[in-house]
Amino acid sequence: MTHTWNDSNPIIVETDVLVVGSGGAALRAALAANSCGADVLVAVKGNFARSGATFYSVAEVGAFNVPDGAADVSDSPDQFLQDILDAAQGMADPRLSRILVSEAAEAMEFLEKYGVVFDKKEDRYLAFQACFSSKPRAHVIQDHFKPIVKALGEEATRREIRTMSRLMVTNLIVDEGQCYGAFAIDEDGRSIMIRAKSTVLTTGGASQLFKTNLYPPDITGDGYAMAYRAGAQIANFEFMQAGISIVAPFINLFGNYLWDAAPRIANKEGESFIHKYAEDDLTVAEIIKAKERHFPFSSSDISKYIEISIQKEINQGGGTENGGVYLDFTSTDFAEVLANPNTSISKMWDTTYRWYLKQKVDLYKDKVEIACSAHAINGGVRIDQHGGSNIKGLFAAGEVAAGPHGADRLGGNMSVTCQVFGRRAGEAAAKHSQSYESKELPGIIEKQKQFINQFKGNGKHSLRGLKKELQEAANRHLLIIRNEKGLKTFTAKIKEIQDLLLNDTEIETPKDLIRAIELKNLIDVGSMMATAALIRKESRGSHYREDYPDKSGDWNKNIILDISKQEGYFTSRLEDIETGY
Repeated sequence: MTHTWNDSNPIIVETDVLVVGSGGAALRAALAANSCGADVLVAVKGNFARSGATFYSVAEVGAFNVPDGAADVSDSPDQFLQDILDAAQGMADPRLSRILVSEAAEAMEFLEKYGVVFDKKEDRYLAFQACFSSKPRAHVIQDHFKPIVKALGEEATRREIRTMSRLMVTNLIVDEGQCYGAFAIDEDGRSIMIRAKSTVLTTGGASQLFKTNLYPPDITGDGYAMAYRAGAQIANFEFMQAGISIVAPFINLFGNYLWDAAPRIANKEGESFIHKYAEDDLTVAEIIKAKERHFPFSSSDISKYIEISIQKEINQGGGTENGGVYLDFTSTDFAEVLANPNTSISKMWDTTYRWYLKQKVDLYKDKVEIACSAHAINGGVRIDQHGGSNIKGLFAAGEVAAGPHGADRLGGNMSVTCQVFGRRAGEAAAKHSQSYESKELPGIIEKQKQFINQFKGNGKHSLRGLKKELQEAANRHLLIIRNEKGLKTFTAKIKEIQDLLLNDTEIETPKDLIRAIELKNLIDVGSMMATAALIRKESRGSHYREDYPDKSGDWNKNIILDISKQEGYFTSRLEDIETGY
């Protein structure tokens, strides 16, 4: 089957503000634009308010940072900001970080207004100390972030905001530096042109690029790829959160506070191995103790040897059939570990233990299998204080946007980012739509036709097989351990996969075409991430170069990927952080 774009009669849909996605950032943007009087259309690849990363639970609770002193009266917005900038290591835009801090409490109040419940203990908010934070300010939401999507989705429905579900947005409509909406394909393969005065990207991340990941199947980097192809600047794309997750008997993020219980880690033969990959003067106990501070891998402290050793052991054949290694607490003295009621593990243990029991795992006696899994990307579309990109009329919020975070990101900050910048992007998009001037766009449909028709669909390779090859290569060369040889091997591999995708792949149905476009998006994301990782010849936060293991002052600069500036598929430039980025 070869899909041919109907350039004479696509379905035309018009709106003031198009929001692409339906997670936490999308719903907040849609409500904000609606409150400003804009006609809003939400286009989502899955089902409205029931798909995407916010709806996909990969932990027993969700964390939402607010510096209100609920658990420590010495906390403050200034301390919150300092924690963000310390973790960012010079790679965040301090203007955006400051906005995040100043509007976090308001964002939480908005969620409570529409029914999101934050856990309390004795009439005080329950808050724990999340990754990279110096204070316990992570407020707790049961069932991860599903309650946010449920509450805001119900409000959007009550307001009768228009939605289009099961719609694959394929490319942005951009002409002379301005966005005029997007092209899409529905589940029946029909071609749709959405004319929008403003467009807000809230498509989430791209962790499906990796074999082991903590994201649902529909999170395939669509927003990054579309934005880049359209000429948007992409910043900080080498910085991606990866960390330890359970891979069997279920998939779940492994909370950083659980390292306080000093678990034992062993390969498929039952042998301990962390000591083989660590510096000689470090003990395994010291390394595990350092891991208490954060879930994500970071090259900035000795806890890095946990992920490095696990990834190397798996790469060298020491992993289980499920692609992990073993972890258990059978030698832990929990009476001693839980004796201090002020520690994060003491606060969270009952909730965590009961949640694991529901998954038929008793943490006191059962083994689980763990691996390094991709999570959130800290970079993305470069935005300003209002969520605006360098393309007029194109806004972004949530994980798809870069700026509030840097080399490392505080746990509990992405959920706040979605709300704070979702609101700002929605309001700015509504305001922009009021001054919009319509324009004829000759040749735009022809460009989309060329994009779709590049997927010839008459070959022998399966989309599933090509995606598996891409994910396995990304796990080995891009997930934790990066070096010049591996990154170049990965780049060559994805070029090979793209050639097969475009020229020798079996595409028989509209669903196949959508999966082919998703794979193309993942290929583009992989190319961007590898390009940025090759350029940054140092290790900083979540970016680890095995051949450049130290942080360097020469790299106190951001890498900006910008397709419009030079010849070549991917280009880059460095900008001093003092310029705002």
